[in-house]
Amino acid sequence: MRVFRLKFHSALHVDSKGSGEPEVAEEFIHSDTVSAALCLAWSSLYRDTQDEFFLNPPFRVSSAFPYIGDILLFPAPAWNCWKEDDPVKRKETKKVRWISRELFELVLSGHSLDFSQAAVITNNVAVSRAEAEANPELRKVSLWAIIERQRVSVDRLGIPGEGGLFSFALQFFSQASGLYILADVPDEQRARFRSALGYLGDCGIGADRNSGLGHFKVVDETEFSISLPARAEAWITLSLFNPGPDNDILTMTRQAAYGLLTRSGWISGTTIGRPPIRVFVEGSCFSEKPVGRVVPMLSADVREKYGLQIDHCAARDFRSISLPCVKPAYLEENS
Repeated sequence: MRVFRLKFHSALHVDSKGSGEPEVAEEFIHSDTVSAALCLAWSSLYRDTQDEFFLNPPFRVSSAFPYIGDILLFPAPAWNCWKEDDPVKRKETKKVRWISRELFELVLSGHSLDFSQAAVITNNVAVSRAEAEANPELRKVSLWAIIERQRVSVDRLGIPGEGGLFSFALQFFSQASGLYILADVPDEQRARFRSALGYLGDCGIGADRNSGLGHFKVVDETEFSISLPARAEAWITLSLFNPGPDNDILTMTRQAAYGLLTRSGWISGTTIGRPPIRVFVEGSCFSEKPVGRVVPMLSADVREKYGLQIDHCAARDFRSISLPCVKPAYLEENS
């Protein structure tokens, strides 16, 4: 897999819950949104607009997670990965949403994290003491900020609507931070993937792209390197996951820790809403490797029946990017 670090030129607005409420914004971009945006960018460049392409994209991507300088951040796992008996410290650990690669490697190896050996900095991020000492600036600035700006609702003639003022959430990244994705791309398709990602950066991702939001450039591409355990007993996800026919969900969840999320929203370039889909969140742990599936939103028959001006099935990609790990002791104790 390759790591692509994205540096945003402007603010970002992604309503990952698909609520349609402008004051709602997420700190990162879920994998199905990243994949759908890349598919549209790819099809614009190479005219691969057939349903077969959208139902089987030649790549798999993780969700777009934050980074700080050279430190990649990973979602806190869905189970309690901290070994803390003190109720005050335990309350602090529950606030941690992101952990650094050094801490994540300990999680993969089956260790519980010692709160005294970690440093919790801004934005609910935990890094190791060594990383905090090597980067003292981490404690001084916010890594990103979500603010609300007032806007006026107007119609197409520029006349203020009945709703009047509303708030719109914007995420701003600091100079040293941004988002990164992990991508599993065959060698023969890698050049096209780079072009599609670069084109997506020029077009923008998320809401209000025509107003300059969500534009980015790829500042770095490297091979993904992480210390994996020699003995793998489980798998932890780094993307959204919806089981397909290649997954036995009963076996996978026999000993598992996971969160659930309902994905909905709007189909890009239309006023058509997507039907809600229930998925497993990033940081979930399963006893077998998750595979996942791609779910079409609009079949050719539906598009033809209603005369929809869209030339693809608007598929959502819930194929999993996951890493092997030692089964957490927490699952053994609570099974």
